[in-house]
Amino acid sequence: MTTREKLPPLALVIDDDPSIRALCAGALERVGLQVMCCDTSVKAANVLELHGHRIACILADVVLAAPELQCIGANAVQVGNGARLLPLLKYMCQSAIAVQMSAYSIPELAIMGYKVEVPHFLHKPFTPETLRAMVKQLAPHLNIPRTLTLPADDVVWGL
Repeated sequence: MTTREKLPPLALVIDDDPSIRALCAGALERVGLQVMCCDTSVKAANVLELHGHRIACILADVVLAAPELQCIGANAVQVGNGARLLPLLKYMCQSAIAVQMSAYSIPELAIMGYKVEVPHFLHKPFTPETLRAMVKQLAPHLNIPRTLTLPADDVVWGL
């Protein structure tokens, strides 16, 4: 077995809020995933290029605070928002489970012009318990270890 095969599966978290990135990273690491966090779509694309073969789970904010803009004709189009980014990442990592998250409801996002196109959606603010429950639900579809050794006093993150 090569070193590459021994590496744990990877979760990619894309959010402009550092507290959400930290919450997601802590919860996902506790279930055996290695986590890489990005605050822009450009950084997420770089992670995908380098580690796409290991990505098992992608969590992306639908509305990033400062999406990159690309001029197409006379229009400026947001190319960095999570709604447009996630389908691209999912296409490039077809075996990955995709989760979109937002502080806005799905109807509010639709009014704002964003599309939620994945079956898994987390409404912010969410708790570690909520994320843990979703990961437990998705666990049979992810390549993560079945058992974990957690500290006995792990009340917040323990499974």
